[in-house]
Amino acid sequence: MSVTTALWGVVEKVVEKRGRKLVKYNYFEDLWDALNEDVGLTIVRAPTGCGKTEAVTAPFLASLREGERRWLSLIYALPTRSLSIAMRRRLSRALSALGVKWCTVTLDHGELWSVKPYLEGDVVVTTYDTLLYQFYGSVRPGYHVLLPMSKVLCSLVVLDEVQLLQDTSWYALSLLPSHLRSLLYMGVRVVMLSATIPQVLISEIARVLKEAKLPLSRIWAEPLRLVDSLDKPLRGRLDVELARGQIPSEDKLLLELLKEYEMEERLPALIVVNKVEKAVAVYRSLLRLRKRGALKRALPMLLHSRLKAGARRKVEELFEGWRAEADRIILVATQVVEAGLDLDVRLLLTELSPIDSLIQRLGRCARKRDGKAVVFTDARSGISVYPEVLLRKTLEEIEGREEELRSSVCELSIAQEFVDSVYTCDAIEMLRSRAARDLEQAISWISNYPNLIFARVGHERPSSPLLRLGYEVCCLLPSRSEYTSLLSGEEVCLKLSEYEERMVRLPVRSPREELPAVIHDLEGSRVSLILEAKASGGLLRLNARPMKPCEALSLAASRRHVLLLNPDYYEFYEGADLGVVNPWRLRE
Repeated sequence: MSVTTALWGVVEKVVEKRGRKLVKYNYFEDLWDALNEDVGLTIVRAPTGCGKTEAVTAPFLASLREGERRWLSLIYALPTRSLSIAMRRRLSRALSALGVKWCTVTLDHGELWSVKPYLEGDVVVTTYDTLLYQFYGSVRPGYHVLLPMSKVLCSLVVLDEVQLLQDTSWYALSLLPSHLRSLLYMGVRVVMLSATIPQVLISEIARVLKEAKLPLSRIWAEPLRLVDSLDKPLRGRLDVELARGQIPSEDKLLLELLKEYEMEERLPALIVVNKVEKAVAVYRSLLRLRKRGALKRALPMLLHSRLKAGARRKVEELFEGWRAEADRIILVATQVVEAGLDLDVRLLLTELSPIDSLIQRLGRCARKRDGKAVVFTDARSGISVYPEVLLRKTLEEIEGREEELRSSVCELSIAQEFVDSVYTCDAIEMLRSRAARDLEQAISWISNYPNLIFARVGHERPSSPLLRLGYEVCCLLPSRSEYTSLLSGEEVCLKLSEYEERMVRLPVRSPREELPAVIHDLEGSRVSLILEAKASGGLLRLNARPMKPCEALSLAASRRHVLLLNPDYYEFYEGADLGVVNPWRLRE
């Protein structure tokens, strides 16, 4: 049996485990050729639903099954924790389908109380942040520097859904070329995947690799190879309509809109908006309509980034197994649905977003059956979430081009033309100018890293973030009685599983800003509460230590501490989780 035939056999078993039939996309073999040859970085561009995960993991899974590893491990990196959790389950099922035993699949995404694997495991699913900070030895200065680095050097590293690293300053994607150069310098084999990578980013990667002080051609016969898919995924027909205005959140107007597009005859349905506050408003409206009997079949559900972990997981797992009730769902969501969730909706209503984001949203519709997508083109819905220049250029490019937009989800050339017409060099430079100083400091440090690591251990990284501007803080949502106890200085005990289910993550622009959702009134003083936990008898014993809000936020932003969330900021509506709707607004 040839190697290629064996790999197709692996893919077939894996996709059958997911309830699908094998489709032999041509680009799979182009990727496998690159992995068989001395190629440092392989960039794969393929439409959504074309099996990129199966393509990139098949060689390593095949080597596990045969007992002859080509790499020490597979490290699979994703932009978010929720995506990494879902991917761990997916890869575990793939190993089960192949009958592979005695194989560990670990999850390492900066979790606080679980045992930290530090990238150990046969298959490691992680986030970009965790991978890079551990590779650079910056998780704990002076600790765990060489172990993760050695693991990375001997592994196949996959960087998936790279488009989700994009931010309003193009900060993370400006640093990515330098990070890739560091990995290739150290001999790491890397594969990068996406359906919507702008050509300007690929050109920047090629330039940075070419201008390396030590020519990468001395390490790799071919430092960079681009694999573009010419295949079209098997999909249902997608009709696209551009509509003026915004998606309404008022009961009457929303009901009229849903009737206009025959929503209850086109379930499951998806409504994607750009802001958490808008998503919550639309969801509450749907719940009221259902209570009054205006919705006969539809089951409204909500998904956004500021829900507690347990509430998010319930929604994600519902689609993952595609249970019977999933066919009745109308899901209201933010950008969190643009990747990772295996959605196949028949009706999509979405607000305008930058073109790469918009194509990803369209890709959630009509995957296996025909569907309709309606894009509401009022750019004001995305202001403060996305750069105005990207929204404006996207609107200019899509107006009057519904047919091409429909084809963008299955034809890479059309999607690429759209993306490259929006993400021009001028637009990128305009975005970069907002963070020029931070970018200069971070790029300088990353570029010198291969020399620094051999000079001394425990070197300090720059104050500028090495991947993203802004921070994310972990907060625990307490019950009312637990909140009273912690405020009064009493100890509270929780099971680890319960602790993780109640975790809420909030974005922070700067550790120096004020975040009202984690500020409490303690004997007339405004304080934040840092949680100190000790494991005992299967429980976590929690105590709260008051600190000045700015100091507590700075500690939490470094990921070493958890803050206590003010429960007034976590909202419910008739028993349904709404999440932290606005953590920056003072509650009356």
